[in-house]
Amino acid sequence: MTHEVRFLGHAAFEIVTGDGTRILIDPWISGNPNSPIKVDEVEDPDLVLITHDHFDHIGEDIPALVGGTDAVIFAQPEVVGKLSEEGVSDENVIFGMGMNVGGTAEERGITVRMVQAFHSAECGTPAGFLLTLEDGKTVYHAGDTGAFPGMQMLGEMYDIDLALLPIGSVFVMDPQQAAWAVEALAAERVVPMHYGTFPILVQDTDGFEELAAQKAPGAEIVALEPGESAEL
Repeated sequence: MTHEVRFLGHAAFEIVTGDGTRILIDPWISGNPNSPIKVDEVEDPDLVLITHDHFDHIGEDIPALVGGTDAVIFAQPEVVGKLSEEGVSDENVIFGMGMNVGGTAEERGITVRMVQAFHSAECGTPAGFLLTLEDGKTVYHAGDTGAFPGMQMLGEMYDIDLALLPIGSVFVMDPQQAAWAVEALAAERVVPMHYGTFPILVQDTDGFEELAAQKAPGAEIVALEPGESAEL
């Protein structure tokens, strides 16, 4: 079974599984200078995952993306409260109220685990997600985070086929920390994210790729331009 992972710029991704389930992660589309698409070009999602409530992750488009659909949002209860104020129905939210770090839910053949991340948030706490797709392949979206010892635990607990890791420094891991994370997670493939969007961030993947090759030579680094896809 083949899955398609498309980079939508910054930390936003669209995953279309082999069974046709469409997953959006941190869909910051409107206002994202690196987004390759406009919100009205996004096909109706089945699952929407939100790591935390900063503007460059929760965005403004979620009510439009899920309104009138049976999409299911995965986010912390506090973030769900924010979305409710914007008109998102509880019927579009997992368990009607959200979930939290350590929680697991299954929807449309996809197992979603919310895991910790180390960052900040306006409400709730930052998180990452581990997705187990229909055929057992596992995708880890780290969210916004610094490096933390629990990444090694995740690498020991789960066989991670693809890790989506921030490398841009300032607000997230810098390339050196991200290279350590590749080794700790023992991920087979890695797509770097959260770089180049703003001048203050690391602008390219060169330094990260060089360091990752030293720390985890067995991992394949797949640097995608916004709009490009990788198969899994």
